[in-house]
Amino acid sequence: MSTTAEQRPLYRVSVLATGFARMWRAWRLLLPVVIVNALVQGILLLPGVLPYLTIVFVFTALLSFVILVASFGLVAAAMLQAVEGPVSVGAAIDTLRNRTWPLLAWSLGLVLVAIFGFSLFVVPGFVILALTPYLLLAVIDGKGNPLAVNFRTIGARWGGWLITVVLMGVICFVMWFLSALDGFFVTGSPGAMIAWLVLGLVSAWFTCAWSLVYRSVNPR
Repeated sequence: MSTTAEQRPLYRVSVLATGFARMWRAWRLLLPVVIVNALVQGILLLPGVLPYLTIVFVFTALLSFVILVASFGLVAAAMLQAVEGPVSVGAAIDTLRNRTWPLLAWSLGLVLVAIFGFSLFVVPGFVILALTPYLLLAVIDGKGNPLAVNFRTIGARWGGWLITVVLMGVICFVMWFLSALDGFFVTGSPGAMIAWLVLGLVSAWFTCAWSLVYRSVNPR
């Protein structure tokens, strides 16, 4: 079954406001995933593990990455449901199970390209992330060419994409400032857990907002 954006508009004025309201349809999955990910990421901030090519660091980094991707996959699968109606936790888990390897591969590719952009200068890294908001959603949605779907979605809603990117940039700047305060007053694993908890909730909000735009262009 498919519906077009003209037949059934998923959002009207503010995609961020609508996304914030609808993300809570997935609270039964969202909250446990965000909390568990925050705890694990905080615990993995082991004392004495420095960012050098050691076995311990590589293992910790890979484990952190896999857990982060799995958490995102569950949340994204839930948000693609939440934008249209009730959320099934079982359906979200099944979606992640079926798309695990493509999601890991595309996530790794996106991270490597973004890191390369950031290594050149800060701006190219942010541009890469700004130009790929629908990439991993398309992977979760089972699209054959997620990169093409990403750019097609941007082209179809370029005005909303640009406004949303700017607003998200402002929100991310505020978050960066608050995380700096968090890191100053609360150090070590507890500070990291608080930061990951906030980051997880805000990321879910952004994912739901992007899912609204994505689904309006790519109906089921």
